[in-house]
Amino acid sequence: MDWVILAGTVGHEVPWTRGLPRPLLPVPRHTLLEGLLRAFRRSSEGSCTICANGRTDLFMKHVMNGDAGGSFLGFVEDRIPRGAAGCLKACAHRLTGDTIVVTGGSVWVEDDPTWMLEQHRAQGNTLTVFCSSDGDGGRPGADTLLRPSGVYFCEPVVLEFIRSDSYQDLKEQLIPSLQRSGMRVGAVSLMEATREVSDWSAYLRVLSDAISSERFDTAGYHKLAPGIWAGEDVEVAERARIVGPAVLGHNVRLENDAVVVGPTILSDGCHVGRGSWLVRVVLQGSMRIPAGTSMIDQFVPAPPAVSGRDAAAPPGRRGSVFST
Repeated sequence: MDWVILAGTVGHEVPWTRGLPRPLLPVPRHTLLEGLLRAFRRSSEGSCTICANGRTDLFMKHVMNGDAGGSFLGFVEDRIPRGAAGCLKACAHRLTGDTIVVTGGSVWVEDDPTWMLEQHRAQGNTLTVFCSSDGDGGRPGADTLLRPSGVYFCEPVVLEFIRSDSYQDLKEQLIPSLQRSGMRVGAVSLMEATREVSDWSAYLRVLSDAISSERFDTAGYHKLAPGIWAGEDVEVAERARIVGPAVLGHNVRLENDAVVVGPTILSDGCHVGRGSWLVRVVLQGSMRIPAGTSMIDQFVPAPPAVSGRDAAAPPGRRGSVFST
């Protein structure tokens, strides 16, 4: 299998990430995009290509030059947004396998790609749309709605149906074109919680599942309680409280009367002051939260490399309540 990861950000920006592309959102111990690369490495010996636009400098910095990179990984810059199908066509020169896996860059994969490949081939599809279910399927009379998960398996022949000189989407243009030509397009319901992180709610669900189900590398971390993990040299004051799921990085400090409610991730070196409340918060970088601060439903990216005591302070004012 060859993998194509579509990590374009132009037209897909959302304010709650504060400028960080969604594929680079942190989950425990790595990013969404790095999680995709690890899933690829576990299931395939083919090539993997990232096609991106927008903040391509960040993708190059965090992936191509990091531990997740390697000779198997290529990068294609989408200088003129061409849509999902157009980006797939732009990666054609790197695709030599007998099946192509196409995923969005902000997809959280829990299902086994090998199982997905078996389902794709068993149906004899030219293209398979893998779907995740929403709704309370266990409640009598409840509706279960299948939504595209952002994962597609397809045969190389689909490249022949994509023009290289115009914008082409996958769902609105490529799939109808395949169907008009008599190609088989099918849908498969996923067994696990694979999903695209398209909004804050989906992100929280991914974090909650990843931490509670221990779907991350726990080496060097200690389980303080069910769903609560801490790195080395973590200090939790006697009157501080943690309600999981939560991950505290190395050298995190919680002062007395600080309250942390998950799903929450505090990066290495974070210091939460006395009486502060952090509810469903993800902090990147080594940040100092002043005493008495309240933060609710917030993602705070790592601050720029600026010297001075205020460089690591989160946006807002002391004692304020933040909400997305």
